[in-house]
Amino acid sequence: MLETLIHGLIPLNFIEYAIYTLVVTHITIVAITLYLHRGVCHSAIDIHPILSHFFRFWLWLTTSMRTADWVAIHRKHHAKVETSDDPHSPAVYGINKVILQGADLYHKEKNNKETIEKYSQNCPQDWIEERVYTGRNNLGILLLFILNIILFGTVGIIIWSIQMMWTPIFAAGGINGAGHYWGYRNYNTNDDSTNMSPVGIIIGGEELHNNHHAYPTAAKFSLRPWEFDIGWMYIKIFGAIGLCKVKRIAPMPIIQKNENTDSKLIAQSLLQSKLAVITDYTQKVLKPAYQKEKFKLSFKLLADHPQRLSEHQENKINTLLENSSTLNTIYILKNRLHEILHSRQTKHEQFVETLNNWSNEAKGHGITALDDFLVRLRSYKVI
Repeated sequence: MLETLIHGLIPLNFIEYAIYTLVVTHITIVAITLYLHRGVCHSAIDIHPILSHFFRFWLWLTTSMRTADWVAIHRKHHAKVETSDDPHSPAVYGINKVILQGADLYHKEKNNKETIEKYSQNCPQDWIEERVYTGRNNLGILLLFILNIILFGTVGIIIWSIQMMWTPIFAAGGINGAGHYWGYRNYNTNDDSTNMSPVGIIIGGEELHNNHHAYPTAAKFSLRPWEFDIGWMYIKIFGAIGLCKVKRIAPMPIIQKNENTDSKLIAQSLLQSKLAVITDYTQKVLKPAYQKEKFKLSFKLLADHPQRLSEHQENKINTLLENSSTLNTIYILKNRLHEILHSRQTKHEQFVETLNNWSNEAKGHGITALDDFLVRLRSYKVI
């Protein structure tokens, strides 16, 4: 009896324990990225009730997280990103606090009733959600603790501890912290989001966080040929057996010779591709001029959304740009283009007229990179 308590019903060797732990923690990550994130929060996929309820049960068992809490906090993050109302922005709290105390920030916001009520629409509200997953939310992790001891003995306590730490470290701290601090950016989004790695396996594809902020309602996070999103792989597998259906993917803008000069089609393509257009301008017009001028200020500040700059940063940029007429012209045109593409002009004729005025102004400066961009501007297609 004592030996059974020490070793459990299923004694394994070290490698087997490690494999089991990686498998169960990975299932938790898959449940978060597919069910909570892409499914409920952003409605990018429809998940069959059987699979959906398995994910709900698994998250109750391994994290004690309630669907409405997680979804509401993440939606608020998108709505208030990098502001003082963002529940977990490194720009506000600092990178160390978000990484090391991300779970604390989550629990603090979870207790904000206004946040949960405002941002938790369309979350499950059935009997089992109210009576079990909410009413007895900590019962799951207690049952998991007992189950681990029965199966693996004292080693089960270590496995349970790893399961308890996995989400706070990798999901809360990793995505919310590192995903807004380290990595590369495919798109000049209105935030600090980054792609931590082009290969998204460890945290289910969430490593491609800048891509997600660029297209929040897209089911697929990998948007470049060299990127891999394991979450998308699972979506395709579950889709093949009828357990999952893709609702939205990111529009894929391409540049090709445009023989159709229909202004309405041009307007639609540009508005659907606005992030790609701004990124194209930033990387192929602004950046070469910045490098040529050896500008003594972070390129990220010049490339950033103009409304995100503080008054001090604006003054500093404007002062330094006084000594560089070409870079100053390109920078001003970038901000105007950003404003045009993100404006709420409802009539395409008004949008096209505004864009034509911008293009005519840009043509008169004799900047080769800018002229090349103007040619590409009328060649965007969305597939």
